[in-house]
Formats: sequence, structure tokens, C-alpha cells
Amino acid sequence: MSHSTFKIITTEEHFALKEISQKVFGFNTSKSTFNSSSNQVQKELMSIALPNTDVIEDLAALRIKFMDDSRIDMQILSYGPGSPQNITDKILALDLCNQANNELARLIKIYPTRFSGLAVLPMADPIAASEELERSVNLGLKGAMLSGTYNGRFFDHPEFLPVFYKAQDLNIPLYMHPAPISENIASSYYQSDQWPAIAGAMFAGAGYGWHLDSGIGIIRLIISGIFDKLPALKLISGHWGEMVPFYLNRLDDQLGKTLKLDRKISEYYKSNIYITPSGLFSEAQLQFAISQVGSDQILYSGDYPFLIDKNTRSFLENASISNEDKEKIGYKNAESLFHL
Repeated sequence: MSHSTFKIITTEEHFALKEISQKVFGFNTSKSTFNSSSNQVQKELMSIALPNTDVIEDLAALRIKFMDDSRIDMQILSYGPGSPQNITDKILALDLCNQANNELARLIKIYPTRFSGLAVLPMADPIAASEELERSVNLGLKGAMLSGTYNGRFFDHPEFLPVFYKAQDLNIPLYMHPAPISENIASSYYQSDQWPAIAGAMFAGAGYGWHLDSGIGIIRLIISGIFDKLPALKLISGHWGEMVPFYLNRLDDQLGKTLKLDRKISEYYKSNIYITPSGLFSEAQLQFAISQVGSDQILYSGDYPFLIDKNTRSFLENASISNEDKEKIGYKNAESLFHL
């Protein structure tokens, strides 16, 4: 098979809607306990880490041009910065998630061959969130994205179970995405007077901390026994699995001794969790991921527009793996998991 004939579907690509993000920002600012210096650091970090708002709020023109230039067939879109997921006002959270999901579904109807999407859910009210998940799937969305934690609680907390039950019932995946970590952990683990505050904020965030946190979130779900309750539940973990695949043997050997689960931690991981690169295009990581979880459990993703990498397709095309694995990772696994 020649290099360029397989499709590319990228599964962690973000957008934002100006009005919704502004309302989220307004709500969070009114509730915020940030002092002005940490607020200033956050602003500085956002200017370094976040894409230009024109790009993230562009729903078609720039995005489709990038996809055409990079030969990407389809993006599966999810809400990025300013997500209404964690708004603590239940009514406002549901209203904004509802609007975001309607707008995404509308966009997909206009470009059905180029875009698909994941819902954003109001996690302040898990029953309402599970109903919004069902409504969104009926509108044509293919799953949902959960980011970070809610109000300092990881998603293994029993109150969130309705969302996971609903995902299994609907036979759709949940993408478990990182998000900013709690202030006390960030300051204790990642800040120091030996480096600038902005470096500490990045270290706690996309530089390392939120990946570690997101991996902990996945391990917590596994060891809470969620897959014994919900054996058909499918989760997705970006950034090559947020470090967890590197420690599967250790988790089995050590943590496994202390648990009463039906299976090994690594067995749940390899059967119920899909991983994606999120634009970390490293051949060593790709090879390692295949060796740990197998090519059937890997999806492709570019993390647009946090990363706008014209080599998104060519990285996979040029990787020294079999054509069969390229096809699975490039599009077949995504088509199957998301029912495309």
C-alpha cells in the first residue's frame, strides 16, 4: 500500500465559542479567590500556552485550510479553554453546555465529512450531565470529554457514576483530558523561589503536572473498580496515556497486591482505555505505546490548535511501523470506537 492512501482522523482537536467562554470567565472571576499576583501569572501563562483566540474560535475556515494543507480527513472536536464543564452553578452550567453542544452539532451538520464531536457536560449535576450526554448523542455527537477534576474531586467519586453508566449504555467513549490542578498541589509540588513563577505555573500545567494528575485520574478509576461495574465502558487518555503505560508492570506488581479486583490493572488498561499522542509526535513514544497496549488501542490526535503541526499526517506516514498499524491508528480504530 502506498504511503498516502489511508485516511487520518484526529481525535483531540479543540474549539471554543466566544460568548460561552466569556460567560465562563465572568462566572469564574466573580467566584475567584486568586490573588492579583497569581492572577497575573495565570494571564502570562495563558498568553504563552493558549492559541490565539481567533484560531480557537474559528470553527471552519482556518481549521479546514489547515486540514487540507496537512491532509487530515476529519477532526473530532471538543471544547477547549473556557469550558463550562466545571461551573458550580448547576443551571448556568447546563445552559452553557447545552448551547456549546448545539453549536457543535450544527457545525457537524454543515461539514459532516470533516468534523465530528464530543460533548461538554455540566459536572456540577451528574444526573443532568448524563441526560445532556444522551441528548448530545441524539444530536450526532460521538462521546464526551471530561477535563481534569470537578471541584477538587476526581471522577471516580461515586457521585459521578451516572455519567459513566450512561456512556456504557450509549456505547460511546469518554475522553479524559487534563486540566489545571488545585492551587495547593501546584504550589507545594511545582513552585519554588529557584525559578520564575511563570515556570512554576507551566511545570504544574502542560509542562508536566496536569499530565501526571490526569494519569492519576485514570488509575483511580481503574482501582475504584469501575470496570468491574461497567466492563464495556471505554475511556480515552491523551499524551500517550499521561505516563501510565510506562508504569503498568509496576502498578500490577505493587499496587495490585493491595487490591481486590477481578483483573490486573494492566488488563483493564489494555482492554478499556485507548491512548492518543495529542501531537507528541515522537517515534520512540509511538513504538513504546504499541509495545505496551497494542495498535488496536491507539487513536491519532494532533491537539489542534494548541499545536498547529503541518507534519501531523506525515509523522504517522513516515513512522517505521506496519501499514496495517498505520491504518488502525490513523483512522480504523477511531471509526470503530466513535461509530463513524
